[in-house]
Amino acid sequence: MIRTRTAVLAAFLAAASLAAFAQIHTVTRVALVAKPRVYNGSCPATLDFIGTIFVSRRPARVEYEWERSDGGRGRREVIEIRSAGQGVRESWTLGRPGEHITVGMRLHVLAPTGISSPEVRVRVNCRR
Repeated sequence: MIRTRTAVLAAFLAAASLAAFAQIHTVTRVALVAKPRVYNGSCPATLDFIGTIFVSRRPARVEYEWERSDGGRGRREVIEIRSAGQGVRESWTLGRPGEHITVGMRLHVLAPTGISSPEVRVRVNCRR
């Protein structure tokens, strides 16, 4: 009985510690822009996505990944944020001659706070 209570108390304290850490080191906002927003030219086209991850306290260790509208995902990345916000960048090369497509990208923070940027959409118009 005492052993069970001790185990329950230990689990509770561990969970409370993790929750307190997550509240202290919280990602407050994720912003994302695409350059260009509309591409007209020869293909394949290279699109650049520039994100900023904002935190409430620093330093903060943040894990994130990129999510593409075609279902693809980038590898999980970990950065240490030492200021109010940290920039991250991803490129996507796509398109064939004559193709006209709209694609999107989202920056998804996995830890310490699960939060995503709104999807940024880009129109790609490839010349023949």
